[in-house]
Amino acid sequence: MTRHVDAGELRTRITVYDLPRDEKGEVLRDDDGYPAQEPVNVFGPGGRSCKWEDAWGSQVYAARQAGVTDPATLTLRYTPRITTTCIIYRGRDPRPYEVISVRDIGDRHAWMEVKVQRKEAAK
Repeated sequence: MTRHVDAGELRTRITVYDLPRDEKGEVLRDDDGYPAQEPVNVFGPGGRSCKWEDAWGSQVYAARQAGVTDPATLTLRYTPRITTTCIIYRGRDPRPYEVISVRDIGDRHAWMEVKVQRKEAAK
């Protein structure tokens, strides 16, 4: 099922960070096998716009039981740059979200959904 999103719904600015990759999409690593560099902003200055929908109802209760806070679903124009290894920042909020899943809506490379969440700090 394809989801219709109007451009006017893409109101939330996000910044996406990921480890640098080579032309094959592999993470660049040093001689010891560790990532060679710090994460980089994959879209550069300005980031991207998306439709941000916070989870609600039973989704929130299930997430809290799993130690997850702030689950949300982002809908935006398709890009292969967002993967499950990315970290996303919403607007100017300094607390990152981790990407849980990425879905190409209808496998058309037009729109995508990204599920994000934050983990609760250990008590």
